[in-house]
Amino acid sequence: MKRMEFLKIAAAGAAVGLGQLALSACKSSTPTTPTTPGASKAFTSTTSSGHSHTLSIAQTEINTPPADGFARDTSVSSGHTHTVTFSLADLTTVAGGGSVTITTSVTNTHSHNFTISKWYLAGASILNF
Repeated sequence: MKRMEFLKIAAAGAAVGLGQLALSACKSSTPTTPTTPGASKAFTSTTSSGHSHTLSIAQTEINTPPADGFARDTSVSSGHTHTVTFSLADLTTVAGGGSVTITTSVTNTHSHNFTISKWYLAGASILNF
């Protein structure tokens, strides 16, 4: 192996090693959602009447929101669900990097709030050497 070839391989190895080090420094104890198309995230509501609910939203619902928005039921907790309604404006705000807080329907004399924000990077790619 010639010196120049060795230096190229060593530099590439160092770059990969530094990249892995940087990625490991960004890890947190909070689970993350993959950035693949169609991936979704489960959001947890505020606690009310001693319980909370979850709601899953897909990236595609944020990236290409329905013109009329959408409504979805939460998970069952304490024997009931709530309905969460997203407007086009809500979904557009999230797609732009903002966050929205949506109040659920009232069931059993209470409601919950969900704060939704973008959890993925659109167009993320891996560097090629």
